Amino acid sequence: MAMLHPDDEAFAKANILTDETIGNLFKSKLGLQPVHISCPEKQGSFHKVYFVSLPHLEGHPWSGRSLVLRVSRKTIVKLKTENEIAFLQLLQNSKIPVPQVVFFSSDLNNSLGYEYDCVERIQHPCLSEVWSTFSSRQLDKILDQLVEIFLELSAVDVPRVYGSLALNSQPAPVLEETMWQIPDIERYFYAPPYNLQLETFLSLNPGGFYTSWPEYISAFLKTYHHIISIHPSVQFLSTILDPLQALINILDSAEASWVQSLRDSPRLRPRIAHRDLHFDNILVDADGTIKAVIDWEFAGIGAAFSSRSSIIDNCTGFLRHHGFYPDNPIAKLIVDTWPTEFQTRLERRAPEVAAIWAQTIDRDTVLGVEGNALSDVREYLRACLEVAIRGHERTEKAKTDWKEVVVKNLQVLGF
Repeated sequence: MAMLHPDDEAFAKANILTDETIGNLFKSKLGLQPVHISCPEKQGSFHKVYFVSLPHLEGHPWSGRSLVLRVSRKTIVKLKTENEIAFLQLLQNSKIPVPQVVFFSSDLNNSLGYEYDCVERIQHPCLSEVWSTFSSRQLDKILDQLVEIFLELSAVDVPRVYGSLALNSQPAPVLEETMWQIPDIERYFYAPPYNLQLETFLSLNPGGFYTSWPEYISAFLKTYHHIISIHPSVQFLSTILDPLQALINILDSAEASWVQSLRDSPRLRPRIAHRDLHFDNILVDADGTIKAVIDWEFAGIGAAFSSRSSIIDNCTGFLRHHGFYPDNPIAKLIVDTWPTEFQTRLERRAPEVAAIWAQTIDRDTVLGVEGNALSDVREYLRACLEVAIRGHERTEKAKTDWKEVVVKNLQVLGF
């Protein structure tokens, strides 16, 4: 997850648009003047959300409907909006229930001055609001549907690259929540005392899509190497610049047998994942039927062994993160049983898919000794940069324990 600054949370709480501005937008896009505009109490970190009710007009496809307008905070220009729209449009004819896209803009030079999207409003509660009231039968039904959603996602035809989706369903650059976003760059690179005005989103983040996992990791390591070389807050990592560059060279040349093995591994074949498919992003009816899966902005194509690629890990992680587990008995039941039960039902429903999934999520088997070390170098370096540049309270841990993990794993790889 992204490390948020208090100012980031303020966006969704602010009155960024007037009703008149929103009304003019809908009049120009749909020819309808809203009859009611409201803001839900619950807002996310990346958007300001408005509920917009439209008047009745005979023959109009959106007559009398309620829509959702999401106005995007300026974080990752164009890419994030277009990725979500691409996934929603791709899945529109699938068996996965997603909201229909009404209109959108990924261009900041529009009448609102922000990127935005408008989708149909699915008027059902989030699973996060009702799960604790559900019976075992209803929860059982939810799990069955998650299996079906997983199978449907597995069957979707997407480019097999590490990256995101463009509007034409072609591959687009990698997109991850932990990347350096525009507000981060302005605060921690442009502002005094750093004054690193020459840096851009593309100089601090990978800017492409990648055909193999080692290429994907190398792209991130290159940006980390660059940041360490320019930012005074992470000079404690300067001693690893040479071995880090040597590792990048090995990854790019693919001369080492272990790199070639990781490049060619079918278990690292990129696959589609929502990456945030937890109880907040699942809308259900009173019977436990899933009516919509929402918030696809950071969906992507990548490795299956990542915990964020797993629907069940996301769901159980939600219960852990919000403190329901282990004290709440229903949460305990879900966390303790769903991972095994999901695999059992998947095996019963589609044994070949289940067998492949079991192989691709076993990190030790997929990556081996060198791959695990490479993954840890990437993850711990990312964590070091995230906290030290932000002056987070865990900076001392980054300078000691986390740096030590990076150094040890570089040594495992021969550097």
